[in-house]
Amino acid sequence: MRLGLIARADNRGLGQQTWAVQRNLQPAKTMVVDCPSMQPLQLHTDRFPGAHIVRGLPTEHDYAQFLDGLDVVYTAETGYGDLWSVAQRMGVKTVLHANYEFLDPRDQPTVWAAPSLWNFDRFPAGATHLPVPIETDRFPLTDKPLTASRFLHVVGRPAIHDRNGTLDLLLALQHVTATITVTMTCQVAGYVGSLIGDHQIRTPENVTLRLDSADHDFYWTIYDNQDALILPRRFGGLCLPANEAVGAGIPVIMPDIDPNNTWLPAEWLTPSIVAGDFRAKQHIFWHRTDPHVLAAKIDQLALDNDFYVRAVAKAHLLREQLSWESLTPQYREVLA
Repeated sequence: MRLGLIARADNRGLGQQTWAVQRNLQPAKTMVVDCPSMQPLQLHTDRFPGAHIVRGLPTEHDYAQFLDGLDVVYTAETGYGDLWSVAQRMGVKTVLHANYEFLDPRDQPTVWAAPSLWNFDRFPAGATHLPVPIETDRFPLTDKPLTASRFLHVVGRPAIHDRNGTLDLLLALQHVTATITVTMTCQVAGYVGSLIGDHQIRTPENVTLRLDSADHDFYWTIYDNQDALILPRRFGGLCLPANEAVGAGIPVIMPDIDPNNTWLPAEWLTPSIVAGDFRAKQHIFWHRTDPHVLAAKIDQLALDNDFYVRAVAKAHLLREQLSWESLTPQYREVLA
């Protein structure tokens, strides 16, 4: 099977996801798409040796050259223009790893692959569930303490409706009783600071808040020396930071909503309520987590030795179940 990969080469989610495919499936050909953007991102084309770099959307000619000699092409989230018709004309199969919020019925891959079970029943008929594997080799396991004191929150590039629940967490920190340090990583400098100022957030003396606005080239390093991830995510299916935290062997606090409750231990999750809705390419409901409830879960990881030790053990089990080593056969089967 000669596999082609359409990739992104930046430090955002699609860049990390397709870089992992490059490393673990070693495609015969790779096309890196540098999409037009009002906020251009630094490219790391060295991650894709020998790749064909396309500035802007690929043309029919770009696709014809790229598809020549391939059996199947993997792309995540989008077909970047006219991939489907050119591939069909050339007899090349296509697999689209599609996120529900951007699901577009005009796309016409051979196989629809869903990275999570979120709204899976709304995918086109014949879709397959294909989880995104964890690069466990990126995360050497280290001994953890008996309770959590160092918490991480990943904002990334802020998404609509505060998708990762940064405000919910800031409000919750005012009610935490344990002595903890919270690191917030955000690729847009000043975003978290503006939330703090706009909402007049005052964290108590027992909570140390660290803001990190660096654009980390090696995503796995942000989990170094962290004990747990706090992600009161308001909506969404695939969540790479949750995967990565499990890869680092640490528990993840998330809302008890789909798809979090289809794969994370129930005791890591917090109740939430539907707080609104909006339309991307699909209709989306978003949730809010009560600050007191979220603070109590943080305190539980920080103060209950047995609870935290059990949570770390469960993270280690999940890490192995979702590793590339475990899931590569499923990828080979779908691509074949």
